[in-house]
Amino acid sequence: MYSLRAYARDLGVHAATISMVFNGKRGLPLGKCSQIVNKLALGPKEKALFVESLNHGKSAIDAIKVDESDERFMLDESYFNVISEWEHYAVLTLFDVDDFKPHARGIASRLGIPLNRAEVVLTNLLTCGLLTHGVNGYEKSHARVRTTEDVTSIALRKGHIETLEMGKEKIESIGVEERDFSSIMFALDPEKLPKVKSIIREFRQKMAALAKEGHRSGVYQLAIQLYPITSSIKERGLS
Repeated sequence: MYSLRAYARDLGVHAATISMVFNGKRGLPLGKCSQIVNKLALGPKEKALFVESLNHGKSAIDAIKVDESDERFMLDESYFNVISEWEHYAVLTLFDVDDFKPHARGIASRLGIPLNRAEVVLTNLLTCGLLTHGVNGYEKSHARVRTTEDVTSIALRKGHIETLEMGKEKIESIGVEERDFSSIMFALDPEKLPKVKSIIREFRQKMAALAKEGHRSGVYQLAIQLYPITSSIKERGLS
């Protein structure tokens, strides 16, 4: 006596959507995930499994193609401010947002930083050659900007610390539906580290490729962390 239409009503989802989900013609909308698990009154374990299964069905990471022809500009230590201060990357990424107006006041508003700070960042990016003055205002000089990898850098170290500090603030101020903080702990053969790093870098590239799709209305930062929590044989003084 309990119809699909009544079930859809109680979940707060359109009946046609539920019908297509049941028939395997579409996936459950990610935006309805929190609402549905609350309506179903799932326990913590069931809720975690439900959300995980939904995300697995949506990711299809192997199907994402990376455009290897993307223009890249490699930064070195001479671009210290750009590498070490998050606002520079954020401003460059804002140029990929569909409704972005490239001026200091708009930057200050979107990033929540003082106007004079936005002006300093723009000046730094112009000085470094990462922005130019175009017909319609500021323009990016390079499609993609990246830093060196596996090279000791004071600027990169400072930048990573800024990222971690920002993450601590965001985990308190941003709702769970708009963020994802997760970790996994495992035993690892140190000789596998080069392969692990390679997989992480491929994942980052695919995330950047995926992010090019759709209406881009904001700037997000993805931080992946991998580090040992046990001391090495050398640190333990063993041979």
